[in-house]
Amino acid sequence: MQVAHVVRLTLLPALVLAGALVGCAGKGGVLDLSWTPPRTNTDGSPVGDVAAYRVYYGTTPTPCPGGAYITVPAKPGGSGQNATTRLTGLAVGEVYYVAVTAVSSSGAQSGCSAAASNRARAAD
Repeated sequence: MQVAHVVRLTLLPALVLAGALVGCAGKGGVLDLSWTPPRTNTDGSPVGDVAAYRVYYGTTPTPCPGGAYITVPAKPGGSGQNATTRLTGLAVGEVYYVAVTAVSSSGAQSGCSAAASNRARAAD
């Protein structure tokens, strides 16, 4: 089974003062992510079996596929429901690129979403 829908990803704004980034190279940075899973596949059919999302991230503009990723379980009946997660352990002030794929219960993976980017901020 091929998972064929497109996920649109948004990186929530980081509230960081530019002056606070000077000399901050620690790994306490975070990025808050939000996306709305689509209700239909690219062919117009209803989205069915989505068990999880893989959130790929890295410092290059194309983190997906093949980059580091975390797995986020899909919400039951999740199509159209906003999904969120937080990436942690990032370098504060570094720009990270993030893309998402959907994964079915059998392990089939969709194509990568368009990458979004933002600067990691210090954790709250």
